[in-house]
Amino acid sequence: MELQNTVKEALNALYHHPDDAVRMQADQWLQEFQRTIDAWQVSDNLLHDVTSNQETLIFCSQTLRSKVQRDFEELPSEAFRPLRDSLNSLLKTFRKGPPKVRTQISLAVAALSVHVPAKDWGDGGIVNWLRDEMNSHPECIPSFLELLRVLPEEAFNYKIAARPDRRRQFEKELASAMEIALNILTACLNINELKEQVLEAFASWLRLRHRIPASTLASHSLVLTALSSLNSDILLEASVNVISELIHHTAAKSSGGVAAQMPLIQVIVPQVMSLKPQLRDFSKDEEDVKAIARLFADMGDSYLELIANGSDESMLIVHALLEVASHPEYDIASMTFNFWHNLQINLTER
Repeated sequence: MELQNTVKEALNALYHHPDDAVRMQADQWLQEFQRTIDAWQVSDNLLHDVTSNQETLIFCSQTLRSKVQRDFEELPSEAFRPLRDSLNSLLKTFRKGPPKVRTQISLAVAALSVHVPAKDWGDGGIVNWLRDEMNSHPECIPSFLELLRVLPEEAFNYKIAARPDRRRQFEKELASAMEIALNILTACLNINELKEQVLEAFASWLRLRHRIPASTLASHSLVLTALSSLNSDILLEASVNVISELIHHTAAKSSGGVAAQMPLIQVIVPQVMSLKPQLRDFSKDEEDVKAIARLFADMGDSYLELIANGSDESMLIVHALLEVASHPEYDIASMTFNFWHNLQINLTER
């Protein structure tokens, strides 16, 4: 309890003391505290303490996330379940915020799953565990959706001090749970206010190496929702992230290349092409125009070989890229520069 009070006092000094020297001293003490083994229990206690203010909650959630990422091996093996259960309880407690705290707790759970093999989470690993938690606590679905989104991102986060073989195994565990994850996201599409969160999580999962057939993705409700939401001001950014990942996927050698992905390409390209008039709609928000231009740039970069071969269909993409390149805003026009450079190299080397 004494150490918990000291943390609170140091945070109060850091944020509110008028003397710079005192604030610097408090900051240094807090940084040293975060490196101690006591930081585990103290941070956990303060996060469960209803009297903790927002500054304390943010600091302790960041500390706990950092400890799980970097110092997990400080803990004995039997500490996994109590830690998991405590973090799960915190996810539920902070389901309505503060958002910064909830995000840090989600990252801590995701980091824990990188360290701990799937079998220790129960049958089916963390994704099955997460599905069961969502079914048991539907009021906490937004918190669990955030966790579902960050899971694939943490597979590639090298701040997590996991051994290379364990990191590779974790990526395989997630890839094998892809169908379950997409089923969870599809079910959540029925909740209108969660659509943006669902699309963001879908984009995150698409970054994993997967073997979903192009024909399956072409008719998948998540893909169709993303495509239909390209004309939504609210969902545009999340939809663009999904379609961008799909475009890159269709051109990747690991997915069999363009020929194998043609059923998906034939669904994506016409929908993106229909956005071309919006490039010249000067009443549209500049960030929205950038998002749309990004999709045309992605198509140019991904389908360069097809375009270089000069088919009538590919020329439609070139005309759209000319439209982007002639945009008065440099930040938008410059998105195509990489494409023109690579096209010139491709054509001159033939």
